[in-house]
Amino acid sequence: MVRPIPSYGDEALDALAGMVRDFGLKEIRPRFRELEDAGEFPRDLYLRMGELGLFSCCFPSEESPEAGYRALAVVAEQLAYVYPPISAPMNLQAATVPLTIANWGTPEQVGAYVPGLTAGRFLGCNAMTEPDGGSDLLGAMRTRAERDGGDYLITGAKMWITNANVADLAVVYAKTDPAAGHRGVSAFLVPMDAAGIAVDRVPCRVLGKLMPTNMITFDRVRVPASALLGAAGDGFKVAMSAMDFGRLTVAARSLGLAQACLDSAVEYAGEREAFGQKIGGFQMIKKQIADMTCEVAAARKLVWDAAVKYDEGTIPTRESSIAKYYAAEICNRAAQACAEIHGGYAFSDELPISVYLNYAKLWQTGEGSANIQAVLIADDALGWKPMDRHRRPSFAGRAG
Repeated sequence: MVRPIPSYGDEALDALAGMVRDFGLKEIRPRFRELEDAGEFPRDLYLRMGELGLFSCCFPSEESPEAGYRALAVVAEQLAYVYPPISAPMNLQAATVPLTIANWGTPEQVGAYVPGLTAGRFLGCNAMTEPDGGSDLLGAMRTRAERDGGDYLITGAKMWITNANVADLAVVYAKTDPAAGHRGVSAFLVPMDAAGIAVDRVPCRVLGKLMPTNMITFDRVRVPASALLGAAGDGFKVAMSAMDFGRLTVAARSLGLAQACLDSAVEYAGEREAFGQKIGGFQMIKKQIADMTCEVAAARKLVWDAAVKYDEGTIPTRESSIAKYYAAEICNRAAQACAEIHGGYAFSDELPISVYLNYAKLWQTGEGSANIQAVLIADDALGWKPMDRHRRPSFAGRAG
């Protein structure tokens, strides 16, 4: 069921949401089963989204001078509403990779990579997580970058790296000074065709074939010192800013998916009959729909609050973490309720309900697991570790 798009209170953003929804309903949703069955990475869709300017939200231009993080949230929400896997590039192509390069890179690095990423011509990946690291991304990091004359040699492995098998470029985090703890982590821009890189797909049948995840192995991969993103030892700060961008985007994607679950549940409950009446008339189902409606509305406010603060020129670590945590939690509840309301039809390939369930769980983990987010939020509330202790102004409110 396709219900009206909620107004964002801004004529330009409402028009953007309508354009993205229309694109998705015409060019993505009718093809979702065909795309999954083909099992090929939909590079044509990435190019098409780049042509439409969907990846350029945070990069103002003459054509879109009012672009910003609210636009990023709108596009991410609407793509996730249409079909969850197709919203993945809003992290990699529009946020974590290009924004990180724009905010930490040299003019040469920005010029070499950002336009291609936002146009969909280059594909990026964010190589941070390791096989044994889990949520202890930086403390347990084993990947090393050793200085060798004017170059660095990178050795190690990264795990759960989305799109690594098709990417042209990776932002790679490695320890350049293992004795310095998190201050010894550095970030590098590494071409994925560099000698010594091997990529192996990680089978994840429940996620389908449109958002591939991978393991990357680095065997003495040589990169010049000019590949450093920021200065040596800046990796922790680079990673934290990338996570901030990513959490806003995952929060918006979770919101879009939760809205899709709600709309599907409302449509089905209003049509399906059992025991002589529409199932929407049963109190249990009314309660589920009421809870979903309220939680989606609350999540929308949190996502919007974080996006507005970005556009005002602050990187809102606290607000993006809260938005990501809550939106992912209510997305899981919405997906579960949607499946319960659909009953056996939730498992039919004719409907994307099972896809909703799997991606809702994925987004509860991505960009910082629910448990880690809860710890961060609680420590902040207790005053033990304020999340804004690393707060810094953004480089220009928006990258540009």
